[in-house]
Amino acid sequence: MLNVVKKVVSARLWIGMALVLVFAQSAHAQILRGEVGGTVRGIPIAIVPFKVIDGRELAHKIHEVVAFDLNASGKFEAIPSDRFPSLPSRFEEVSFKDWRFVNAEILVIGEVWVLDNDTYEVQFRMFDVAREREVGNGKRIRNLKPSDLRKAAHVVSDSVYEAFTNSTGAYQSRIAYVDRTEVEYQRFQYRLMVADWDGYGAVEVYKSWQPLLSPSWSPDGSKLAFVSYADRGPIVQMIELATGKAQTIADFKGVNAAPAWSPDGSKIAYSTSRHGSPDIYVYDIASGQHERATTHWGIDTEPAWSPRGDSLLFTSNRGRKPQIYSYSLNDQSVSRMTFEGDENANASFDPQGRNLTMVHEGGQIVVMREEDGRMTWLTNSKYDESPSFSPNGDMVLYKTEQGYEPALVVASSDGRVRTRLDLVSGDVREPAWSPLRK
Repeated sequence: MLNVVKKVVSARLWIGMALVLVFAQSAHAQILRGEVGGTVRGIPIAIVPFKVIDGRELAHKIHEVVAFDLNASGKFEAIPSDRFPSLPSRFEEVSFKDWRFVNAEILVIGEVWVLDNDTYEVQFRMFDVAREREVGNGKRIRNLKPSDLRKAAHVVSDSVYEAFTNSTGAYQSRIAYVDRTEVEYQRFQYRLMVADWDGYGAVEVYKSWQPLLSPSWSPDGSKLAFVSYADRGPIVQMIELATGKAQTIADFKGVNAAPAWSPDGSKIAYSTSRHGSPDIYVYDIASGQHERATTHWGIDTEPAWSPRGDSLLFTSNRGRKPQIYSYSLNDQSVSRMTFEGDENANASFDPQGRNLTMVHEGGQIVVMREEDGRMTWLTNSKYDESPSFSPNGDMVLYKTEQGYEPALVVASSDGRVRTRLDLVSGDVREPAWSPLRK
């Protein structure tokens, strides 16, 4: 068995991944993209600083958060505030001619009301500048405490996104990742962290003196499955975020790794070497039963569910080099999914099942169309890993190195825009994007 574990750890190096370890009007969709000089750009959008009524400064400026959110998608391009012709907060203060002069196609304005008992209300409106009309009828976000204002900004971002793209926003979602901190000389503590999608408000949900790996969200966002190390090696655990209660899922002798939650939340797929070379197993949460999915002499790992829950992607070296395969739960057939390049690993579907993101050639993040295998390169680095789609499929979160320092970055799924999450710092790794909040 020791040879099996060594085999898996060695394979981890060349696989390049951790083995073990809406409301919208159809008229607006046509302005999703514009071209300037042959270069595709996002929709030019002006997000005016929200006026504070009754005069207190906000801890977080809503318009700045909204601009950061929308820019990261690649579908919008926030106009710098120093180009604004005016600072309207109400409809009667808007001159559409002035905003056309600065090439704004969308205008967002709003007010923040400071009410009694340190309670806030955010009001905002969205406008199609070219058509000189309001989109929707204005919105209010009520009963906010000061700590809720940044979350309110994400609500504004989602509303704009949905109104002008015919797609669900993802800015109220969260991310999980692992932070490694050197507490003493060459003694590290590992913390499983959860934060807003942009890295703000990170909280520790689990910590250990041994490595933590591969966090995976439950579909309702209430739990995380992950890999931790015990005396007998890596095991798969599950934790309830509300209570901090942890439960062991797989602690078989050998390697237990790479958990992935099924779309309906009833099962967890994972990889284990309990019977020799690592294979994919499926754990049924209700019954506690473990069912074997793949049986092969090669290394099968990194399972990921299709959106319909009827198949599993996985990484395997059964063809001598790591590639992506699909296992059908209906007829138990296995088919190869990737053919471009010598190495592809750590794949997962977008929520619609049309695209896969993965690590290509050991350190490049790509998005591949499922229907024809065509790849779009999001990065050209040798150090990128752990790609994870946003819950609307329009962005990809991954870990990289910038200036010899670990960093989390979000790329638009077409590869045009990359945004570093500067609110996340330290030796960070293993990011995973949550589902949409219910």
